[in-house]
Amino acid sequence: MKFDFGEVLTRMVKIGWNHKVLWLWQLLPGLVSLVLLPLFILANPGFLMMMPEPFSDFANEPWMLFVFMGAMFVFIFLTMFAQVFAQLTTTYGAIKVEKGTERIGLRELFNESLPYFWRVFGLYAIFVGGWMVIYFAFVMVFFAGSMLTMGLASLCLMPIFFLFIPIMIVGFSVLELAQAAIIADDMPLIRAISRGWELFRANWLGVVLLMIVLYFGMSMISSVFIVPLMFPMMFLQIGMIESQGDPSTMMLVFFLVFFPLLFIVSYAVQGILMAFFQSAWAALYLRIHQGTEDQVVFSQSQ
Repeated sequence: MKFDFGEVLTRMVKIGWNHKVLWLWQLLPGLVSLVLLPLFILANPGFLMMMPEPFSDFANEPWMLFVFMGAMFVFIFLTMFAQVFAQLTTTYGAIKVEKGTERIGLRELFNESLPYFWRVFGLYAIFVGGWMVIYFAFVMVFFAGSMLTMGLASLCLMPIFFLFIPIMIVGFSVLELAQAAIIADDMPLIRAISRGWELFRANWLGVVLLMIVLYFGMSMISSVFIVPLMFPMMFLQIGMIESQGDPSTMMLVFFLVFFPLLFIVSYAVQGILMAFFQSAWAALYLRIHQGTEDQVVFSQSQ
């Protein structure tokens, strides 16, 4: 189906800007991480070694490694759940707005998104799990070949790394379309993946262009806010090298001041941008889910 590329981007901006409740849901993973991160850091034996006694003594305890691994598991597990729910509620809200709803509430999105959660969670588990299997399998082949050929295989296999770029573009595009199919048309998981692949094949040019535009555009916007925060960290590292004081004090300043600041700002910026990102895919799906042609219109005037 012919769809207006500019219209999709315009709807993305209008939905993302006029319905800031979607920002709040996208900030959920950052909030969960912010709550859990101090516990995760305190369970890190490397951080405990920089603490004054008697806290530093715990770093040498054998059971601290198990505490750290348990904290890491809880951190990843809860953050993953929050991330999936953030994508679900944002996409659901954007689709609801595109279908005519003028106002959406925080609690409303939570209650109405719950029936889709496990299907969307399974969707992310399949795609992210598949990506990890492919990536680690390639890394194992890469290192095994390098060891057996004294590094010569790495020169031959290195260009294959570039193949991951189109694979990621296709994979994440199908994922976003399948997620929208689950929510907009209440499809079962496997049928939604099949539908996402059908829509990608029928509109591959526009879908790929949208993914590239969104990725690079939002990367540049986020760098405007995040890169300036990198400079204090660079000066801090220089100060640690040139300072004759206690380096552990400088590391504490890094972990307790600069790192949380960078963490909060980066999650806030990325969360807001992800609300626009998910809105774009919701708008796109509702325009192509009946289509079979591979045509894209960039503006009405062209």
